[in-house]
Amino acid sequence: MPVSSKPTRIGLLGSGAIGQAIQDALWDHDTSAHTGIELDLVRVFTRTPTSKRWYESDAHRQFFTSNVEDVIADPSIDIVVEVLGTSSAADLETFSNWIIRALRNGKDVVTSDKTVLAKFGRDIAGAAERTGRVVRFEAAVGGGIPIIRALRDGLRAGRVTSVCGIVNGTCNYILSAMQRGATYDAALQVAKDRSYAEPDPTADVSGSDAEAKLDILSRMAFGLPLEPGFVLRKGIQNIDKVDFEYATAKGRSNIKHLAVARSTGGRLHTFVAPMLVPTDHVLSRVDGVTNAIVVEVAELGRSEDGGRFSYVFMGPGAGPIPTAHAVLADVCELAASPVADRRTPRPTITGPNWEPRDRISAPFYVRFVVDDGSGIVGEICKAFGDHNINVAEVWQLRHHEEDIRRLATTHPHCDWRRHLPFALTLEATTVQQLEEALANIAGAGFLAAKPVWFPIWADATP
Repeated sequence: MPVSSKPTRIGLLGSGAIGQAIQDALWDHDTSAHTGIELDLVRVFTRTPTSKRWYESDAHRQFFTSNVEDVIADPSIDIVVEVLGTSSAADLETFSNWIIRALRNGKDVVTSDKTVLAKFGRDIAGAAERTGRVVRFEAAVGGGIPIIRALRDGLRAGRVTSVCGIVNGTCNYILSAMQRGATYDAALQVAKDRSYAEPDPTADVSGSDAEAKLDILSRMAFGLPLEPGFVLRKGIQNIDKVDFEYATAKGRSNIKHLAVARSTGGRLHTFVAPMLVPTDHVLSRVDGVTNAIVVEVAELGRSEDGGRFSYVFMGPGAGPIPTAHAVLADVCELAASPVADRRTPRPTITGPNWEPRDRISAPFYVRFVVDDGSGIVGEICKAFGDHNINVAEVWQLRHHEEDIRRLATTHPHCDWRRHLPFALTLEATTVQQLEEALANIAGAGFLAAKPVWFPIWADATP
């Protein structure tokens, strides 16, 4: 494969795990041998250069800097790669400003930072359009899965009707361990020990990380950014082993944390939540830190209610090496493309609008912990009926004392000797109806814990 005649000069913002993996790839290996593209990493910005492994190399120490201007203002740099990563609101704005300034300085940008894109994506895309430069962000969603490229190019002839999948490896690892019998706390600790989860895993387990990724997917698939109040977001913190027992024994299902946007009746319904997924569905079988995304596309000339094709994208969703591969794939694409062919993907907004969160409709799973008394199940079913919600099934199992004791420690008002869990499944209802019914049930005085609820997968469910 012939090598490009002029090396593409790269400036790197960030030298954490992903940044170091990029340095290893470009400084330890000859990428031009198999790509035909010569990439020259000439600057690395980090706030603590002396602590970095490659800084110890006499040949590479000169490339490190703690002054970001040495990267974003260097006229010789062609592409700026941003892999800083943060959850700080102040840092997000700062990093966004650096990306925009790099564009204004005539550089293309590749970023893995989904949080920056979710919050400042419009500003960044606008700056790219005004300057004639390009932003690529394949690594921001799905780790090493080429989902952005597929939505931008491979599926552009069809009309996407839904995007759904497992986009957070930490959540999937924890839920996979719980399916095999681990408690939530034990599974989370192992995830931390193996560096699958951050020391503070809140962004992962609360669903906010997945929501940021869904924002990017929705922009690519439907041309619409997510708006506050239009996403049903639930984390996995309250999922218990007993929920998996109900899912397996009664529902022939698994529990997966999914990010979903689906067109239903001309409206886009969006979930970031645990869901009961049938065991024969491909997403139910995705294990560990693997990510998987299913894209449905309407047949040409057919409405959204007509025929559809499903495409499954699966691969490593966590870790610096898959992410670095996705970043460098974007870099290679930019380096190999004529300037005239470079454009930041911005789908035309022609699709439906988002359904407000309260009006999102789905079948639901609800798990209660209640006083062990007669008539309580009937009272709960009546309360749902009073809100025009149909109860599909009542699920009850014989629980081990260990399960009841664990629930008692989780919920301070729960006495394992007189409280028992059980679950209901509900036919399709709106989030607002469900929450209003649960508020009425809470006032009855027999609940020992706040009910745990989340959607059930169905053909009509986003």
